[in-house]
Amino acid sequence: MKTIRLIPTLTFGLMLAAATVASAQVKIGTNPTTIDPNSNLEVEASTAGRKVKIDKTTGQITIADGTQGEGKILTSDANGVARWQPAPGTSVIIGDNNSPWVAFVTPPTSELIPDCPITLNKGTYQLFYYAQFDYFVPGSTTTFREIDPTNKQTLYATFPRFIYFSFVTSSGAATFPSYGASMDGPHVIPVISSFQVAAQVSQLVVVTQDNTVIRPRYWGIPEYGRIANIGPISAVKL
Repeated sequence: MKTIRLIPTLTFGLMLAAATVASAQVKIGTNPTTIDPNSNLEVEASTAGRKVKIDKTTGQITIADGTQGEGKILTSDANGVARWQPAPGTSVIIGDNNSPWVAFVTPPTSELIPDCPITLNKGTYQLFYYAQFDYFVPGSTTTFREIDPTNKQTLYATFPRFIYFSFVTSSGAATFPSYGASMDGPHVIPVISSFQVAAQVSQLVVVTQDNTVIRPRYWGIPEYGRIANIGPISAVKL
């Protein structure tokens, strides 16, 4: 009678099966039968091109969700939902200039909010804006009202040599940490010539709602003059 040895055959079969499992690729989600030959694992969303995968050689993880990009970092919101965002200080947003934009202000109207908005999503930003106000002879749109620096009465008594400035939220939600409860900014715009007050303004803002609109605000304007929008608000994301 011929003896059949099954043990070596069975052992070889188990080894072959183990090798197959060890080198298996796993695909989850959309297109479960199609996987990159260089991947050990892929999780694909129904939106084309959005997937998470692990390279079988390097072990590197690729997360593509549509927000990825050169130099971006992966961040999380309060619920643990991750997305790619620009590294702090590398993203600059420019507002709407509406240039040329000028407006003459006649007291007792002592406040003006130019139509020069910037729209920001959630995050912390540093805002920059050039604020300018020119004193004019009352009623005129062409003749500056100059300060005589040699005449103390003209210099100090005729009209103040400064105005106030702040940023305001016209829609959405944002806070300006240095403004306090009144939300009146601490910015005092000084005189830089015989008829003009102007300065570069910088302000920290924390935006807590996407699509928040922020505008410049001039206030404490004591005399007739012109607000000139030299450029838009710009914001650097921190």
